This record gives sequence, structure tokens and C-alpha cells, in this order.
Amino acid sequence: MPGPVSDPAFSLLPLLAFAFSSSVTPGPNNIMMLSAAASHGLRRSLPQLAGVAIGFGLMVALVACGLGLPLAHDRSLQRVLQWVGAVWMAWLAWKIASAPVRGPARTAPLLSFRGACAFQWVNPKGWFMAIAATATFLPPGGDALLFGPLLGLVFTLVSLPCVGAWALLGAAGARLLDHPVRLRVFNVAMAALLLLTVVVMLFE
Repeated sequence: MPGPVSDPAFSLLPLLAFAFSSSVTPGPNNIMMLSAAASHGLRRSLPQLAGVAIGFGLMVALVACGLGLPLAHDRSLQRVLQWVGAVWMAWLAWKIASAPVRGPARTAPLLSFRGACAFQWVNPKGWFMAIAATATFLPPGGDALLFGPLLGLVFTLVSLPCVGAWALLGAAGARLLDHPVRLRVFNVAMAALLLLTVVVMLFE
């Protein structure tokens, strides 16, 4: 019996390309990852990295198994999700911008593994990526309970190196942020980018 990947309706290479492009491009997860790694270092940021990749993969799997159907067909529910996510991300942007830049207490927000997993559920970009992946790559008439976890696994495996690259970039630039003025500029820039993603999501 052929497995899911050998199913002619399951296009693995296009799925990998979609997962890569959606995971590596700037967005709330990557901006927060860059900021966290720059402030806390790569090692301390690993739980957040794992939470983003595994949390998003789990979301994709559950959406593909049917959880995303109400959201996909209910515009008012989509708007509620967008505004809830926007409020949370605006708060996180403020925390990044106002993080101390002097002394040992200087720090930007760092999410725990659970916190990063939970963030996926109020991240509108994550929801719409999961719905788009399901609509595009779930084979018509296929077993959602079989293909859903496979989709989630693909996104988890692709997200790890993609989001990890942003963490490495943040950690590599940490030395440049030793000066309080440079650190403040960096934090404000990261907060502004995060707010920009909020505005784009609300008005697209």
C-alpha cells in the first residue's frame, strides 16, 4: 500500500518550497526570535525556537484535520482573531521597545517553550498559512487524519532551520549591541517591524 508521500496527489517538493518560503520570510515569529537571541543569546533562546517550530507544526496538523474549517469560512471569526493577535503583538512590541538597555537587567521578551507554542494560536499569519497549506496540499478526498500530521511534521522540520537562522543572526549581532544607544535603536527597530506586521495583517 503506498504511503502518503507516494500519493500522486501529494506534492512534496512544492510543499517543501511553500513551507520554506513561509517560514524564512520576516514575520512575528522571526522578528521575536531575532530580538530574543540578540538579547539573551542562542542557548537561552532555544526553548522559544523549539516552541515556534513544534507549536506551528501542531497547528498545521490540527487545522488540516478539520480544526481550521470554521475559521476558513467565517470572516467575522477571522477578524476577531486578527484583532486579538494584533493586541498581543502590540504589547510584545512595546515590551521590546521599552526593554532596559543598561545594567544586568537589560532584556527583551523571551518566550518559554509553552509560551512560544501558545503564541502560534493568536498569530494571524500562522493561522492563514496553516489554512493555505491545508487548502493547497491536502489531497482531495484524502484522509485528513493521515495527511494532517504529515503536513505538520513537514512544517516543523522546515521551520526549525528557518527560524534558527534568525536566531543565529540575532546571536551573531549581539556583540554589536553592547552599547546602550545601539541596543535601544535595535529594540525600537524590532518593535517597529513587529508593529508593521500587525498593520499589514489588519488592513490586507
